[in-house]
Amino acid sequence: MSLYHELKRRNVIRVAIAYLALAWLVIEVAGTVFPVFGIPDWGVRFLVIVFALGFPPALVISWVYEITPEGLKREKDVVRDASITHLTAKRLDGFTIGLIIVALAFILADRLWLSPRLAEPPAAPVEVVTDTEQPPETEPAEPQYPPNSIAVLPFINMSDDAGNEYFSDGISEELLNLLAKIPELRVISRTSAFSFKGKDFDVPTIAAQLNVAHVLEGSVRRVGNRVRITAQLIEVRSDSHLWSESYDRELDDIFAVQGEIAGAITDALKVKLAPVAGEAAHPTVSKEANTDAYDAYLRGRELIRLRGRENLQEAVRHLERALRLDETFAPAHAQLAIATGLLEKSARSYGTLSREEVLRIAIPHLDRAQKLEPNLAEAHGGRALLALDHDMESAAEHAQKALELNPSYSDAMNWLYLALANLGRYEEWLATLEQVLVTDPLNRIGRFNYGYWLCLTGRVEEAHEMADQLLVDAPRWGYALHEETSYGWEGKIAEGLSWALRASAEDPSNTNLSDRVRGFIWTGEYGEARRIYDELSYLVDLAEGRFDEAIQATQRRMQLALDNAQAIAVAANVLYAAGRMDEALLLYERLRDFRPYGRPIPQSYEMDLRSNIMTMRLALARRKAGDEDGAQVAAQIVRQDQIARRVSGFANQYEHRTEAMIAAFEHNPEGVITALKSAMQLGLRDPQAFSDPIFEDLWDEPRFIALQQELAAILAVEHDKVLQLICFNNPAPDNWQPLPETCLGVDILQN
Repeated sequence: MSLYHELKRRNVIRVAIAYLALAWLVIEVAGTVFPVFGIPDWGVRFLVIVFALGFPPALVISWVYEITPEGLKREKDVVRDASITHLTAKRLDGFTIGLIIVALAFILADRLWLSPRLAEPPAAPVEVVTDTEQPPETEPAEPQYPPNSIAVLPFINMSDDAGNEYFSDGISEELLNLLAKIPELRVISRTSAFSFKGKDFDVPTIAAQLNVAHVLEGSVRRVGNRVRITAQLIEVRSDSHLWSESYDRELDDIFAVQGEIAGAITDALKVKLAPVAGEAAHPTVSKEANTDAYDAYLRGRELIRLRGRENLQEAVRHLERALRLDETFAPAHAQLAIATGLLEKSARSYGTLSREEVLRIAIPHLDRAQKLEPNLAEAHGGRALLALDHDMESAAEHAQKALELNPSYSDAMNWLYLALANLGRYEEWLATLEQVLVTDPLNRIGRFNYGYWLCLTGRVEEAHEMADQLLVDAPRWGYALHEETSYGWEGKIAEGLSWALRASAEDPSNTNLSDRVRGFIWTGEYGEARRIYDELSYLVDLAEGRFDEAIQATQRRMQLALDNAQAIAVAANVLYAAGRMDEALLLYERLRDFRPYGRPIPQSYEMDLRSNIMTMRLALARRKAGDEDGAQVAAQIVRQDQIARRVSGFANQYEHRTEAMIAAFEHNPEGVITALKSAMQLGLRDPQAFSDPIFEDLWDEPRFIALQQELAAILAVEHDKVLQLICFNNPAPDNWQPLPETCLGVDILQN
């Protein structure tokens, strides 16, 4: 008898097949279920090794031994006529077929449902959430979401190494950016989509907060040079899967996998996305890169997102490595330029590089990126960043182009927002801000800025409502908006201080020191104001009439930052308040270099409502210097900007303060009184506003004096409230206490 027939008679071949089927099923189940229980990837590898080592002994045992009615016997001891190997063969065939059916069923379930849901890590401890985080118990109607909308949730990192988190996040973001290129598809930006990372929210709750009809979720497992990506597209309304797939590939194929996933989603949604002219086009993937270069690029991009000097410096190192490995990888060139731009020494940036150093390093990388990939959004984003504060028109142009290429590009929205504000294009500025809320609805900075706009237009109650929403998931920004609204837009000093102290009680680093200093100054508590922050002591010197000390302090600050508009503006304002107009004029004229021609001079780099006040001071300083033509030019810039602001709905104390200054410049006392009254009604509480030299001709005017007395009475009431707060109701006693003499003789008031 041949060896084959003997192996077949003794069921050795059937045992081998059954053994392999069993090993296959066990390893497949383990690969999906082990991560649920926190078992690392080496657990699956261990099973593979065990089954491999057990295979030869299993074959030897099946050759040497035979199953009989009396039990297991050596094959040579079994009488051939009594052998039941034919019955054993049938049982083995049934067992093997059963294993194969179970394995195929499990794989099908894994692709359609289990992964990535079973791939999720163990649930985090239950968090206590506020009512605003819970879906309402009853809803009047089924929510209607825009059908052409999607959120890409951060894919779960299934790798043994937790340090691969950047890789799974990077894959998710790459898919998001690819989908954002699809016409007519609204893709939620990374900031909002990733805000649910690590939180126990179900898909309907996430969809409701993001206002999307579809959600893409998945997982990434990386082992060496191999990666398994599982993704599924969920339609929220029906809670059904439109598409699901798993990909096991070499890392060299990562770009192709991303393109396949994006294309599959496009196909799944094509009925809803198809333009009038025909089918929706599939998104195209950027040029592929060396695998190690791509890995370094993802690390660098994640560090840029985190901001901070050390993170940005580390990002530069990773991106430089990416380009050493693959000099033709355009996105790495663009991101290196962005990281370098953020390391510039300026009020908004995080580093110490000079403007010249930044341009020398960044521009060649941007040029190279656009040569390699002309329609790369990040390349235009980098040019927008570099142009901010220097060429606002160019910044706006490149930011808009970046958003045309990637409508979900959050950084580009922010840079466009800043450029438009500085250009005085307020209608476009508002439209950009509203677009941020559509594509990035949970962006904390976007919501804070929207709350700020509500304050600008006099809608302070709505601003407080927005602050309440921020308190739920971004407390630092919620407290800041409450504080800003109370202090600057309502004139409620004690209330603003209460918000500031409550913020510091929760997080000692969370406090707006400048508001606290000004609040104490306005209510006459100079001792408390002086101890808050040494760098702002010059404000106390100004309030007390110690002009020489204030001038010396601000001059020192300016010498340390000769190219900083804010430091120059502060020094100019102190000289102006001291009556040293000639010296103030020199600094005001220097500020002309920081804004486009025909725009108000800056108080800071951001859109600051005091810029028009600053420009009216420039007008007065020019008039005092005998330059009446120059004075009228400056005043006309302010008049035109005020018209644009009114058209955009601005209604706040700074608008009326500016109108009062224009009226004083035009020798119109009636206009001054009317405008200052309105400013006080909208929150003006700074007594020094009445001491501005532009009002010098009115300092002895009875109505002007009466307004000052009215303000003094308001401040006296606020002073009592402040003392009650800090002496008896201090919400942050462990972080800050008033001076003992501040509360000496203060009696608690009964409500």
